[in-house]
Amino acid sequence: MHSTHSDSPAIEPDVAVRSGDTVERVVAMLKELILEGTLVPGQRLISRDLVEQLGISRGSLREAFHRLAGDRLIELVPNRGAIVRRLSRAEIMHLFQIREALEGQAARLAANHIGEGDHRSVLERLLDEGRTLEQQLDMRRFTAYNRRFHQAIVMISGNQELAELIDRYQLAVFMTHLKRVMGTDSIIKTSIAQHEAVARAILAGNPDEAYAAMSRHLWHSATAMLEQENPPAARLRAI
Repeated sequence: MHSTHSDSPAIEPDVAVRSGDTVERVVAMLKELILEGTLVPGQRLISRDLVEQLGISRGSLREAFHRLAGDRLIELVPNRGAIVRRLSRAEIMHLFQIREALEGQAARLAANHIGEGDHRSVLERLLDEGRTLEQQLDMRRFTAYNRRFHQAIVMISGNQELAELIDRYQLAVFMTHLKRVMGTDSIIKTSIAQHEAVARAILAGNPDEAYAAMSRHLWHSATAMLEQENPPAARLRAI
């Protein structure tokens, strides 16, 4: 592998994309690198280095960049190229307002449908997995688990139209921001405790408390991010 520019991401051989793989594979790989924090907000993605490292064409990489920009994970800046997106205060506020409405409603509906099928056992298994991860403090495994937990609530809600909308606003870049603000151990322990509160309300069939618990979970993250942007910001309260 050729030497790379200092701003380019360190991509391990086991995630390198072989020649002939699809643009979707490149997009998925770069998303994962953003999610796990290998690519950080404000970092430039050097096209020349990525083409060499991944063994792909410039056209495929260009298409991957456009898709990631469409997902608002990177920005395409004239004369600078692709840069991992850094959220502004206004963007953080607006996106978490949307997440509260969507995921709060999913939690509310999940509480109404928890008695159907295997919904209860699915949620209880996820809680058990979370308790195990709380001891391991493995960020890569936690981020995958965190996504499954939120997706399970949407599945239990019975409203699959919410799934695509929620996925759009569960930006991977949130986790990167939170790692910088809170640290890995704090994110995992706090999030799992809050997941427990959300799950308890859903398992109890209490839709209003499920909404409130989800709201508290989301705004805890938003407040941490906003305080980092402009300390000491007043702590936020969900509306």
